[in-house]
Amino acid sequence: MKLSGGSTRKHAPKVRVLCAILVVITAFGIGGYFAYQQVQMAAQQKSTDEIIKVADARLAEIEKKKKEIVYITLPGADKIQAPAENFEDPSNVWTLVNKGRGLPTEYVPNGLIVPTVSVKAGVALDKQVRNTLDAPLTDMFAAAQAAGHSLMVGSAYRSAPYQDMLFKTYVAQSGYELADKYSAHPGFSEHQTGLAVDLSTTSQQCFLSECFIDTEDGQWLADNAYKYGFTLRYLKGKEAITGYNFEPWHYRYVGVSLATALHQSGISLDEAWPYIETALQTLRENKAVPRA
Repeated sequence: MKLSGGSTRKHAPKVRVLCAILVVITAFGIGGYFAYQQVQMAAQQKSTDEIIKVADARLAEIEKKKKEIVYITLPGADKIQAPAENFEDPSNVWTLVNKGRGLPTEYVPNGLIVPTVSVKAGVALDKQVRNTLDAPLTDMFAAAQAAGHSLMVGSAYRSAPYQDMLFKTYVAQSGYELADKYSAHPGFSEHQTGLAVDLSTTSQQCFLSECFIDTEDGQWLADNAYKYGFTLRYLKGKEAITGYNFEPWHYRYVGVSLATALHQSGISLDEAWPYIETALQTLRENKAVPRA
């Protein structure tokens, strides 16, 4: 037993050095090669304890980099902090879905519920939202009511098959070219994320119509929705960028910080995406978010 124990103690420093080197390489990924070179150089010149000290310092550097705050500054807006998340994930509240960036047709968001606010009567196929939206919708509807408005969710989550049925119906009614300006193809609708809502009032005045922005209810939403994390997704004058007609009823939940920045900047989520992608790249370089 003595011999065995002595042998273990004798080899322990070497094992610790090897483990330290492996941990550094794993943590650094591609950059691990350079970390390895530094540790190897130390191994040729210094004692075991000094080698481990170098490795520990490199690991501390990695951890510090992970915790660095990454900011996004949209034109004309206050800077906001980018959370350490993968914004390209379909479940992320910042994810971009447009005519060029789709979702898997089989994608169904988790936590779908019928929100505890006024919802348009009828079949519940398109009345659900992600449960993340329930509290913000409740707060926004309550604030609207206090200001003399009575809001209603007209349409929300739609599956890809349901969107396919809608698009084909619109094509039959209006022709492909016109339908393509106001309806998404299956797999390319924000409604499939469970984060988009078509809003109206209980009176359904100007329901799904551009004139909704001219109503007091529609104007209140345009002025206040960002306070609750919602952005007016298809802006007037941005049709060539978003690919859709102006839709003053279509709001997308992105969280208060990004919604506020978009409101201040006056740009669409499509235009903000390059800034978001740059932040994601930095988060990945800092090892705060795994590479795809």
